[in-house]
Amino acid sequence: MEHSEKFKQRFLELIEDLECKKSDIPKLLNIDYNVFSKITEFGIIPKPVVLIRIADYFNVSLEYLLGRTDNSYFAKADTVTTFLERYQALKAEMNLTDYAIAQKLHISTSYTTNWKNKKYTPSIINLIELSEYFKVSIDYLLGRTDDK
Repeated sequence: MEHSEKFKQRFLELIEDLECKKSDIPKLLNIDYNVFSKITEFGIIPKPVVLIRIADYFNVSLEYLLGRTDNSYFAKADTVTTFLERYQALKAEMNLTDYAIAQKLHISTSYTTNWKNKKYTPSIINLIELSEYFKVSIDYLLGRTDDK
């Protein structure tokens, strides 16, 4: 599991202004209490689906939530696009194959195949590497925004 002190601090800042008991925050954010504890105590970064729930609640980008930017501006996409749709489009734009991407990220091509066949979302580490490789935000890659 990945952890980040920047993520932990940003999360703590965001929940600081919530007007409820600390024990009610996980329910409010629609996350498991154990996940909440791991974030607040150790800065453990949860799965992308949980990160998205948190970012959606606070209407912030994943880049901001993870502490990768201090710009809190976030414009939600009018039409939600899936990771797979964005991945395929970006891959086509750059005329890349799954093999080339797998080589660049030092992962197996079977992993990229899982993204397509099982509609599996990559880990946060792979999402960060993909966003850097394609020169887009994680939020764009996941279809949360239309701002690259």
